[in-house]
Parts: sequence; structure tokens; C-alpha cells
Amino acid sequence: MKSTDIVENPPVIYDEKKRIYIPQPTRFWILNKDLRSKISKLEEKSWIKKWEEKITEDEKLFKFFVNLHKKEIEKRKKFIKGKKYPDYVVKKLLSTGIGGIQDFDKKPFKVKCLHLWTAYHLGDEDFKNPIGQFVLDNI
Repeated sequence: MKSTDIVENPPVIYDEKKRIYIPQPTRFWILNKDLRSKISKLEEKSWIKKWEEKITEDEKLFKFFVNLHKKEIEKRKKFIKGKKYPDYVVKKLLSTGIGGIQDFDKKPFKVKCLHLWTAYHLGDEDFKNPIGQFVLDNI
């Protein structure tokens, strides 16, 4: 895995054409097409649903992932501190979890996609997680 396979985006971008701020609740993205394709094959085998069930049923795992979402919100708070963004931007960044997942602290747990968790697993040491590791072990 090369460092160029993952890109980190800022939590807010400004669209010059539309003259608006756009919240970006997904910080890491996978650029490597081969890796994305392999992850998609795991998704086709119902691994999103399997992980959602596993995390929902395992309280320790559930708390682990909820804490990752909260950690991401804390990183966003640091990013926007002292800056003047419109309320809709602040609300989106501080009320949704990784990938813009709403109600991330409620069951059933929502995984959204394996790409998301793999990108975070690879993109930031503080966000190593069992889904990302599972993906890497099975592609």
C-alpha cells in the first residue's frame, strides 16, 4: 500500500463557482482503483450487513466505533475553531459521524460502506479499526 493510495480532504471546502462552503464529513478517500474494486467485491458478499449486525450485537465493538465517530467530530471541532463558517456547515460537521453517518451512537449500527472504514484505517493511525483490518486481510 502506497501513501498515494489514500487522500485526506479538509472538513470544509469552498466552491468558488457556487460561492458556498461545503462540509466534507468524509476525510479520507481511497484513490487506488484496484483496491476500490477489491473492496467492492467484499461488499457484494454482504459484508456491510454482516459488520452492521456484528457491531450492533457486540457492545464493546459498538462502543469502539461510536468512539471513533466522536474522535472524528473532535478533530473537526479543532479544524473549525476560530473560523466563521455558516451554521449549516458547523451543524453537519458536529452532528454527524465519519462519512456523514447520522445517529452513529444508536443501534442498529450503520457501517455505510467498507471503503470508508478502510480509508480511515489506512489514513490515520488514530482510526485503525477492525473493519479496515478485515478488508485488508481479505482482499
